[in-house]
Amino acid sequence: MSASTPKPKPTVPVALSFEAIDDLIYDARAGDLEALNTDITTLASQHSCPESHIVASAIDMEDESEGGTGSCVLHFPAANGNSEILNTLLQKLSTLDAAQHTAFINHRNNSGNTPLHWAALNTHLECVKALVEAGADVAIKNDAGHDAVFLAERAAWSAAAEEEGDGDENAEEPQEIEMTIGEDEQEGDGQQKADVGEMSAGRQVVEWLLSSEKAAGLESSATDGEKSA
Repeated sequence: MSASTPKPKPTVPVALSFEAIDDLIYDARAGDLEALNTDITTLASQHSCPESHIVASAIDMEDESEGGTGSCVLHFPAANGNSEILNTLLQKLSTLDAAQHTAFINHRNNSGNTPLHWAALNTHLECVKALVEAGADVAIKNDAGHDAVFLAERAAWSAAAEEEGDGDENAEEPQEIEMTIGEDEQEGDGQQKADVGEMSAGRQVVEWLLSSEKAAGLESSATDGEKSA
């Protein structure tokens, strides 16, 4: 079997340095809203462009051999459940033209995962809602052929299996999970978990996605995910 063809680099509005992109991604990943806003404002001034162009250019495009993930700045707050950071970035992106906005919201990293995939995999409902309402496509599948509903469904199944002492030893796909940097837990997620009662966080994400108008026709995906997990 021949080696896979490298994915083409995405087109971005502004050619930011690797260092600038690293700073933006670190700010978003660490949950440092003040530093993130400052860095975006400074870069927008340096490049004489709207802040939306800076956000839409914050994509890790280093080679995979150098540790590059292909993820954009939205992936990290989505994975960590930081809805404040995520909503701030989404608000800044709202001034982009429709095509650029859609492309960035649905940006696929080197594993084919979008920010929505990571939010669903980590069962962060508020981030899932924010992304879908901003235009995230719930039907996109990653390189393993899985959509957001599948990943949330499997997370729910895994949580149930762990409670029963079974674990998830037979999972087919490695879990691509970003852990939160820092000590503070997001209040929104804590409240979410307290409010869901007996329904697991993963199941709540699945139910919301399937009830969303933008998720029509995905019921079969959740069912398939449950059978395959």
